[in-house]
Amino acid sequence: MSRPNPFNDSSGKETTCLEMLQAILDGDATEEQQQYFREHMDKCKPCYKSHELNMQIKQLVKSKCCGSHVPPDLVEKIKSQFNSIS
Repeated sequence: MSRPNPFNDSSGKETTCLEMLQAILDGDATEEQQQYFREHMDKCKPCYKSHELNMQIKQLVKSKCCGSHVPPDLVEKIKSQFNSIS
């Protein structure tokens, strides 16, 4: 039996992969949630690909133009442009 998802709230609502990913990328996830997501990515290829793409975009923008903070709207704009060419 798999362990309970620490992202789920007390109402029993299941947390989607996208919601987990967003919490991780925003830095809002606890250590337990981060560990759960790392294990989840081993089994969920779409999560792995999304996480890797987001991390690469943020790192690139951070290193080239914005210092320590990457505005979320800038990341979304880059992702949408990337998705339109792939």
